[in-house]
Amino acid sequence: METTDIGLWGVPLAMLGGAIRVSTPFIFVSLGEAITERSGRINLGLEGTLVFGAMSAYAVAVMTGSPWLGLLAAALAGLCFGLFHGWICKFPKVNDIAIGIALMLFGTGLAFFFGKPFIQPSRPTCRRFPSAPGPTSRRCRRRLTSTCCS
Repeated sequence: METTDIGLWGVPLAMLGGAIRVSTPFIFVSLGEAITERSGRINLGLEGTLVFGAMSAYAVAVMTGSPWLGLLAAALAGLCFGLFHGWICKFPKVNDIAIGIALMLFGTGLAFFFGKPFIQPSRPTCRRFPSAPGPTSRRCRRRLTSTCCS
């Protein structure tokens, strides 16, 4: 088999592929918002819905081992957030924009709260630098730990 060199087109093609891959979820969110705006509402909480849906999809997929159940969990999370926004906004004198921003903050906060055990943050393990040998190391430690104004 021979390899094909794409030459100067490699970097622009990689950038285009990365841009499409990263922007796809936001394109779907924009399409959903366009449908929502046709109904006369504005939902600014779609970013929180997106983040919470992604967290729920990841959590369910990790726990069950099925990416399809994760996709279903994300769809249900988005459905619940959308229904909640629609239910709240049906009341008189409720501001769609304020509720949307509140849902965005609520969704991202809830995703961080429930998603933290799944990403298991820990400090990276790396080897330590050896201590610098020197005749004044004990004296330096004593000076650093004592107060400077005594």
